[in-house]
Amino acid sequence: MTKNLYYRTVFRRANLIKERIFAFFLFIASYPRVLIEVFIRKNFGERYFSLATCFTVAGFLMITPIFLKRLAMLNFTFDSETGFAGMERFRSSAFILYWPWYAFTVVFLVFSFIRWKEIRRNPSVFDFKRFSLHTGDLHPFFYNLTVNDKKPSIRAIETFWEPVGFFVGGLFLYMAGQSLGLLFVVAALCYSLSYYGAYKAGDNFIMDKIDEMILNEEMETAFIGDAPTDQTRGVRFYSRKPTSEELRRRVAGSFTEGNEDDVSVAG
Repeated sequence: MTKNLYYRTVFRRANLIKERIFAFFLFIASYPRVLIEVFIRKNFGERYFSLATCFTVAGFLMITPIFLKRLAMLNFTFDSETGFAGMERFRSSAFILYWPWYAFTVVFLVFSFIRWKEIRRNPSVFDFKRFSLHTGDLHPFFYNLTVNDKKPSIRAIETFWEPVGFFVGGLFLYMAGQSLGLLFVVAALCYSLSYYGAYKAGDNFIMDKIDEMILNEEMETAFIGDAPTDQTRGVRFYSRKPTSEELRRRVAGSFTEGNEDDVSVAG
């Protein structure tokens, strides 16, 4: 597609901050997102799924109860005769409170190893057989899901239906006094928002391409002919222009570069 330098300079830069925010969120969300993905997806791309990332998450899960236990100990008052008030009660309830963390960590590692084995059995990406950044196959349950006699879109599945079960389950666990529930809630929120950010970035990319094509097609009418926006599909050039049409045409010729190999969207 012909590159429109005016568009990429004047319009495209307005989205740079938003793109950085989306990129940052997608980066930090990769760790909580894997907590859900290993259970509901399979056949990941070999560059998307990392066993090292799973070990890192598992290590975090292992040390979190220790940190929470030490933090809780700071809330006990010390008595010279009885020691820390409530310490025995805390010790007796600590295992009940935190054992789900360790049980979940073990199950998480088992599923992580299963996903790693699946990748090793898949065709090589070097033979052009698979997309190396594939985010995994969706569970068949979601393809068979029907809401109001309609099947949800892939976008709705990834941004809502996949994480909602973990979110609701996490709320019940948290209300039951299990701190693991809070982990599920946070992971579900990160999962949903990260996919929302990915789709938003994809939408912006497609709209950028469409807008650039429209700008190229309306160059004659909008810049050279100086027509109002109701005749140019909303295209307006934010700059002073040469007074003569000949000079405008010469300037407009420098706005673009590359080959005209795009598919026209004009009717």
